[in-house]
Amino acid sequence: MPKVEIINSKKEVVGNVDLASWWDDPVNDPLIHQAAVAAGSGARRGTASTKGRSEVRGGGRKPFRQKGTGRARQGTIRSPILRGGGVVFGPKPRDFSKKMNKKASRKALRNALAYRIQTDSMIVMDEIKLDAPKTRELVDFMDRLDVVSALLIVESVTEELSRASSNLSWVKVVPVQRVNTYDVLYFDSLVVTKSALESLEGAHAL
Repeated sequence: MPKVEIINSKKEVVGNVDLASWWDDPVNDPLIHQAAVAAGSGARRGTASTKGRSEVRGGGRKPFRQKGTGRARQGTIRSPILRGGGVVFGPKPRDFSKKMNKKASRKALRNALAYRIQTDSMIVMDEIKLDAPKTRELVDFMDRLDVVSALLIVESVTEELSRASSNLSWVKVVPVQRVNTYDVLYFDSLVVTKSALESLEGAHAL
């Protein structure tokens, strides 16, 4: 059973916690890839749309006579080969989401978390607390932990954390219920509070 140290905001070790056995599971790369692709596909809006020749306005009259002009014959000005005409095989609104069963999705998330432990890129803290809801406070906090980019997993997102991280692209704060495989892999480090870690293990104790 793996163990991990708990530190405070000054990077001082204040305790240890025993992790569940699944944190030592071998990482299933194809399963994690499937979950990451599903997350990326689900994030696509799928609103791109074009009009075909039957949807473009106009074109009811033959633009010029069939013979004698020297030009190629045309039946409508909305033909795809003419400027302003319809689009051939253009995109239409569609759903890009990919289905993944619940058991596989949860196992992929556990594998991604296990990867963070096995690569020493997960930090467990006693708490994450800011003195004021300011970006500078959170940046200083990250500097003390010596991380480049991080996903912060907390029991509940406070107003201070939400406002301090809102304009930082390299920091994301999420509650335990919103953790997903894509975010766990996207950031360089994972910063988890002790209470959030307990909830995370309870939710994925399979």
